[in-house]
Amino acid sequence: MKVLIRADAGSLLGIGHVMRCLTLARQLTSRGATVAFACRELPGHQLARIAAAGHQVFALPAQGDELAALAALLPGPACFDWIIVDHYGLDARWEAAARQWARWVMAIDDLADRPHACDLLLDQNYTASVAAYRALVPEACQILAGPRYALLGEAFRQPRATDAELSRRVLVSFGGFDQAGMTLKTLQALDGIGDVQVQCIAGQATPDFAALQALVAGRPGWELQVFVHDLPERMANAALFVGAGGGTTWERAAMGLPSLCVSVADNQVGNAEALARDGFHLYLGPAGQVTRDSLRQAIAGLLDDVVLRQQFAARGQGLVDGLGTQRVGCHFERLLKDSQHEQF
Repeated sequence: MKVLIRADAGSLLGIGHVMRCLTLARQLTSRGATVAFACRELPGHQLARIAAAGHQVFALPAQGDELAALAALLPGPACFDWIIVDHYGLDARWEAAARQWARWVMAIDDLADRPHACDLLLDQNYTASVAAYRALVPEACQILAGPRYALLGEAFRQPRATDAELSRRVLVSFGGFDQAGMTLKTLQALDGIGDVQVQCIAGQATPDFAALQALVAGRPGWELQVFVHDLPERMANAALFVGAGGGTTWERAAMGLPSLCVSVADNQVGNAEALARDGFHLYLGPAGQVTRDSLRQAIAGLLDDVVLRQQFAARGQGLVDGLGTQRVGCHFERLLKDSQHEQF
């Protein structure tokens, strides 16, 4: 099976789309597939990371007609079995045109705001539903909706340390590019809480990095990193996570890691609000409305409330079992087998 993934990353887009596609790519590769990526060379792109994972990368210009650029880069018609598109700026028109290179098209979406010409659609969000997409996709399209299909690596299924072992360890991460400045605001809030250990993953090109370094310097038990390769292990040894409402939502849930969530993009708000309403995490609101004082109060309250943290942990693991990527991989294989049977 040959697969092409169309996804972008950048300082304005973040890296969430590419990271979850890399997770899916690992699953498909484990099933014998060959996976390539097509990505625009935007500021902050992740082409080197994709290549380091062993995938061929077709680099598209930052602007211009990308279908024409793809046609010049790809070997020819029908060169893939699947094209997976994870991009808010692409819709049914792009997907229909892309069928010249693949028999099947999969769309990964979070918005349910535009039509898709696909055979398989995935929306892993808590607010997702089959009904929301039924009028937006072809009748034969299979729709995978909800955190049951969350694209997580196997490492996020490991057990966490006990509350007694965790002490007051807080893990802070607002994604690959924290343009909202929430990392600095969170560390400033934590600075006013006594007896707390902090691990901060600042992300790439964070504009506040110098200020973050100054805050962390000289504080025992505080650590600042730009990027880490052992995030699941760090999650397993944290009492509380403070972060955004993107893809790490499902990682936290699967790990049973209690979290305080702040939305840093409009498309995170609905999901974060619904999860808070149903008791899965504490949500403070959009980044622009969150103050250092409200952060400090919320963090201190959660650190002191073991019972509430345990409730968040149990509900999260009840919602996300960490097997979503395998389930999506099974759908790929099932469609491939069904098509082979149709040929005889």
